[in-house]
Amino acid sequence: IIIVYITVILIFIILILKVIPKDLKIYFIDVGQGDSTLIITPTNKKILIDSGGSETGSFDVGENILVPYLLDRKIISLDYICISHFDSDHCDGFKYLLNNIKVKNMILSKQYESTGNFEEIVSIANKKKINIIKVEAGNVLNIDKFVRFKIFSPEKILTDDINDNSIVMKLEYNSFSCLFTGDISEKIEQNLIKKYGKELKSTVLKVAHHGSKTSSDENFIKFVNPKISLIGVGKNNKFGHPNEEVLKVLKEINSKIYRTDVNGEIILNINRYGKIEANTLL
Repeated sequence: IIIVYITVILIFIILILKVIPKDLKIYFIDVGQGDSTLIITPTNKKILIDSGGSETGSFDVGENILVPYLLDRKIISLDYICISHFDSDHCDGFKYLLNNIKVKNMILSKQYESTGNFEEIVSIANKKKINIIKVEAGNVLNIDKFVRFKIFSPEKILTDDINDNSIVMKLEYNSFSCLFTGDISEKIEQNLIKKYGKELKSTVLKVAHHGSKTSSDENFIKFVNPKISLIGVGKNNKFGHPNEEVLKVLKEINSKIYRTDVNGEIILNINRYGKIEANTLL
């Protein structure tokens, strides 16, 4: 009888644990001068936004950083990868990853013109029979019953600037939100203000273009009004990222700034009530 009671109690506990959603986890990975973000949803869906990658030299971020990082966490498959745009420091790591990690879906946008990176990555995806999802402003991607992405950009009509055609999307999880901005410039930020206004407000901001002076317009930052700002940047990089004026604007709104050159990997744990626990590796 005691064994029966214990068994029933254990089954009851397991059922309760399955019903109660786990936390949302965001890992802002240190890939040097570049962006890469791993998201694990409460239902264990795994999403990787951008992959980092070197603009010059032979160092393979996918082989030397990204794939070992995922395997170390026992991640052998991804439900979604999203390529904000096809600059090497955002997509190059995917070339090795796609051949070594199972990927179910690839999110990208229509391109103004074809590039070598685009052709190579799409070719690998087609060979691997990965489902390609093309998005544009106005689309909504429901990842699971807790998490969704609202696509704010690019529009149907693209510009001739690869950075300005970056996918801009807002992750929503209950009261928590995170705005991913790729490498958009002030021009696109102003367009987003006109179109979306207060809808831009987000708990966390992935700062555009690694904190470049060409992005993070003061008005845009005030509309987003993030509690936390994330900047993917390499130590002593030749671009001078992040720009001091950008940091000043973020500090003026009392946003907590985390940057990979200073903090290493940044880990955000968000519970169902929107409470955030932030940890860094440095």
